[in-house]
Amino acid sequence: MPAALVAWLHARGHPVELVVADARPSLAAACAGDVVVGRSRHPEALRLLAEAQARGAVLLDAPDRIEAVRDKLRCARLLARAGLPVPATVLVHEPRDLRRLPPAAFPLVLKPVHGDNARGVRVLRSPEVGPWGGEPHLAQAYVEAGGTELKLYLAGREMWATRRPSPLVDPHAQGRRVALTPRLRALAARCRAAFGLTLLGLDVLESDAGPTIVDVNEFPNFTGVDEAPAAIGRLVLDLTRKNPAFGARAA
Repeated sequence: MPAALVAWLHARGHPVELVVADARPSLAAACAGDVVVGRSRHPEALRLLAEAQARGAVLLDAPDRIEAVRDKLRCARLLARAGLPVPATVLVHEPRDLRRLPPAAFPLVLKPVHGDNARGVRVLRSPEVGPWGGEPHLAQAYVEAGGTELKLYLAGREMWATRRPSPLVDPHAQGRRVALTPRLRALAARCRAAFGLTLLGLDVLESDAGPTIVDVNEFPNFTGVDEAPAAIGRLVLDLTRKNPAFGARAA
């Protein structure tokens, strides 16, 4: 993504303009009725989405809702307020904060507040942390899930699931499709309602206590879900039909 989505739209005769956030572009040419799909973790991408929205473009997902997911502390708090299962979480600003935690808090998972794709995520079995990097981190209770995780993918009302080794075990492992149980479907639907996003990815650990959400991503890769480009493409086309000034753009 987003290449697969762009290819699907092109194959059906729908022009798409790609805007690369890294180049600090402007969406001054965005027109009322254009559909803008954000698929970038670059900080500039949220500004571009806000600019397009201010010019009257239609967004698949709004920047304020995307930001609620990218900020991992805000995300964890929103999940907890919604009554969704998340690990016990505390914010730590520097390594000495870890030494204030009781021994029973370990092992724990340490992750940057603005991390992505498991970068910088570590399992700590003691307060000794090593290189820090200067930004706040989340310290979350470790969930024993047998070294595997579920990826739940949502595109509108469509849902899929894959299971793969945890990225803490094998960061390059591929997932395999698995059936969605009613319990997992309900969990995904509640998460979608909590964030109000059209596209969503959930990292879920399954333990004896039940499923636990350990990460949420907007517009995930949908790895292993061949139907995803078509499902997302149909969502984009539905928006263009409702806004006949049309023009589909992907930022």
